[in-house]
Amino acid sequence: MPWIQVYTPVGESLALSAFVASIPLIVIFVCLAVLQMKAHWAALLAVASAFLIAVIGWGMPAKLGALSFLNGVAFGLLPVFYIVIATIFLYNITVKGGQFEIIRASLAGLTADRRIQALLIAFCFGAFIEGAAGFGTPVAIAGATLVGLGFRPLYAAGVCLVANTAPVAFGAIGIPIVALAAVMGYNDDGMYLSKMVAHQLPFISIFIPFYVTVMICGLKRTWEVMPAVLVCGVTFALFQYLTAFYVGPYLPDITASLASLAALVILLRFWQPKENFVFAHEAAATKESHNYSGSQIIRAWTPYIFLTVMVMLWGIPAVKTALDKTGRVIIPIAGLDNQIAKNVSTPESGLEKIAVVQTEIDSLSASLPQDATFAPAKTLLGEIKTLETGMAAVEQQHAGQGAVLSEARYAAFQPLIAKNTELKTAVKNLEKANPEAAAQFAPLTKALNGQLPSLVAAKFNLNYLSAAGTAIIVAAMLSALVCGLSFASTLAVAKKTAFDMRFPALTIASVLGLAYLMNASGMTNCLGLAFTHTGHWFPLIAPILGWLGVFLTGSDTSSNVLFGGLQKATADNLGLNPVLTGAANTSGGVMGKMISPQSLAVATAATGMVGQEGSLFRFTLKHSIFLTAIICIMVYLQAYYLQWMIP
Repeated sequence: MPWIQVYTPVGESLALSAFVASIPLIVIFVCLAVLQMKAHWAALLAVASAFLIAVIGWGMPAKLGALSFLNGVAFGLLPVFYIVIATIFLYNITVKGGQFEIIRASLAGLTADRRIQALLIAFCFGAFIEGAAGFGTPVAIAGATLVGLGFRPLYAAGVCLVANTAPVAFGAIGIPIVALAAVMGYNDDGMYLSKMVAHQLPFISIFIPFYVTVMICGLKRTWEVMPAVLVCGVTFALFQYLTAFYVGPYLPDITASLASLAALVILLRFWQPKENFVFAHEAAATKESHNYSGSQIIRAWTPYIFLTVMVMLWGIPAVKTALDKTGRVIIPIAGLDNQIAKNVSTPESGLEKIAVVQTEIDSLSASLPQDATFAPAKTLLGEIKTLETGMAAVEQQHAGQGAVLSEARYAAFQPLIAKNTELKTAVKNLEKANPEAAAQFAPLTKALNGQLPSLVAAKFNLNYLSAAGTAIIVAAMLSALVCGLSFASTLAVAKKTAFDMRFPALTIASVLGLAYLMNASGMTNCLGLAFTHTGHWFPLIAPILGWLGVFLTGSDTSSNVLFGGLQKATADNLGLNPVLTGAANTSGGVMGKMISPQSLAVATAATGMVGQEGSLFRFTLKHSIFLTAIICIMVYLQAYYLQWMIP
């Protein structure tokens, strides 16, 4: 028989159980923020604590706990880490071939105005690097470039950290969204969440260029370059929205950054600020010079043109379907698939739920029109009512036995679950002729879903051909040819990439394993139930959880994996749309990037400020809090006043 999840195992107290369930998260916090351990060690210690709590505190069989962890590890490696390492591989190829230096130098040589240099390098180019590589690369490259142009290290690092907020949610070819979708149970490659984030981050994207410029020169002198600020922000936000909403999570940063770069370059051909802005410590404005021809610059961008084309090609449904036919294997995980049951109530509660379902059936049957269109649905309603009567007899026999799943209860639930599935299909068919059908059946659907237990599926989707990582690998190999790399050089780059990414691979796999284990054991649902006590105000808190997660881990991906299940569980219990709170986690999380210890370490190393992480933290903290507050207010409004924005 399946093992039943429990949500208040510690003294039958939600508060105590939630505290114990939060221990793995506390372990990560202490290890990263206090002990300053490496992320992979912190993740592994959190996994160890979660496993012990699941087995001892939650009564989860050790075999199920181990398999749940391994299921998360498998997903962490493919497709999540597969995309990451493929992306870094392509980036390293452009560096090895000298193309990336051409891209950097060509941008740095466009203007001597420090404000516009910041827009070009920190915002546009940084967003491009975030979309193409992620994992701290944008701040390192853009920060070092600004210092080389004459920016003071603190400003260079701070500006790059703040500018790198808008693109983080779609960084490294959309990995944060893809990972979040998996944890929340959306099997659509992140499309649903991508649409929701498209209704949040573009508003920030419009604002960030203005905000960064004010940081550099103040409000008065920002007005002098408003044409550049508006062109940069509006273009980026527009393409970010269009790509995220209509294409998916893989390319928003790439398309938006390239479009904003192109728009800003075109603007500079026809418009220049009346006076170049320089810092007080500078005698005159300077810009980097280079001797690269137009053909060299175009060639340098070619690898990322390949990347865009290949990812978009792989996203075409017909192409994806064709690749899946020969390169996809769905593997049920033996010993875990359908071996965990959720939402199992006591027989006493079951009898109350049966009464509610039967009442809804009677009410619905009386209100449905008397025509042939509704006949199949009416037949199903009668069949479900009959099954509910039989279920009631079974529940009466089990009264006083607690929330157990005996063979008799399990057998009685199965036909009800099957009929509920049939009913959902019938309602979808009715919607084609009657758009109001879903609303008519909604109370019954809610009552049935609340009554019936569900078995947790555990199937590994090995789509090695249709995976986005494969598209990126193809782009990388084409890029190697364009960059003039030999097979031996390309292989050397691949080996170096694999070696450099060994610890990020361990971190990603461990964090996803942790998330899957906490979800499977019921610890995530326990925390979700605890957060329901925030009630109406939870939409204000949801982004803060993401912010905290990124602050701790330095990764929007890791934060989404840690809290994605919690966001969904809490939203379900509060009657909110989980896609809103899930998107809030990633949108709020990007604001924690600028204050995370990992980001600060990268920024200080790139700008020659090693040992001054505290100064940089104080510089960025106020900006992080302010921008997070904007996201919180936005999510709250979307939850209760702007619900039309939820796809």
